[in-house]
Amino acid sequence: MPETTITTKFTYFIRLFLYSFMILLFLNHNHLSDACFASGICGGGVGCLPPPPPPCIPAQCGVGYGCGQYGCYRLRARVASSRTLKINSKDLEGFEGGEEEHENRPLDSPDARFMACCQARQLPDQCLNKCSFVSFTRQALQNMYFRMDSCPMQAAADMQFCAAQGRDHRECCARNGVANTMAGEKCLTFCNQIPGNVTQLDMTYLSCYDRFEALLTKN
Repeated sequence: MPETTITTKFTYFIRLFLYSFMILLFLNHNHLSDACFASGICGGGVGCLPPPPPPCIPAQCGVGYGCGQYGCYRLRARVASSRTLKINSKDLEGFEGGEEEHENRPLDSPDARFMACCQARQLPDQCLNKCSFVSFTRQALQNMYFRMDSCPMQAAADMQFCAAQGRDHRECCARNGVANTMAGEKCLTFCNQIPGNVTQLDMTYLSCYDRFEALLTKN
């Protein structure tokens, strides 16, 4: 595999892990109490977000939409073939370019897989525009957390899962020095997005944040 491709993929992973750790920092900063965040990463005593908003009423959703845990969602993605996903420009509001640029994005693109996963997990339209490695940013998460964005913060767990494709990337992270911090192999926790993987976090993980940020800058 070309070195540039490996570097690009690793950059995606590092961004993802950085955002995962930011969620923990947001929880610490706001001094929330007990329980854990829905991503499967628990914050030993720092607590979790408020419960998600109540389910929508099916009658409120338009034609072609269903009622999911985060609100009205598209009943199915417009798939042209097994390797191609049609994405309407409305889904990508805030992106440069229009519908023509995004309509037949190949599913072997990381962003296309990210978007397809978000749609399969029934995320509403107001969340789909963040299902991209370009738009799934620190600012986007912060806006969601402080309810400056209509996409609920609880959906961040699904976005995080989709970005990592539910895989264990610890081997790749270890090769690239993610564990070279005071926290050591604890930092590899953020590289494992296999469903059901739950880890109790505490302040000893803080050095991981600095390492992720440095790696993101270098790649």
